[in-house]
Amino acid sequence: MGWRDMSPEEAEEVGRMVYQEKVRPTLKGAEEPIGYFLAVDHDSMDWELDEVLHKAAGQLRMRITDADVYIFKVGFPAAFESLSP
Repeated sequence: MGWRDMSPEEAEEVGRMVYQEKVRPTLKGAEEPIGYFLAVDHDSMDWELDEVLHKAAGQLRMRITDADVYIFKVGFPAAFESLSP
């Protein structure tokens, strides 16, 4: 099972879990990184956090070359906003 097999709601739940259990403990009292991009590999649940989407995904893929990456935006319901009607 990969990200494509999940509903958007299931993927969002996984992203929140990774953020709460893996990312937040590393912040050590720092402010929440609202607006930062969180890249998560589906299989390992390894992650990268960066202000720039491509940097977060790229850093994760440098460590895990075959990563199945999904991007979350901290503090937002989606990484991108659709402008379609």
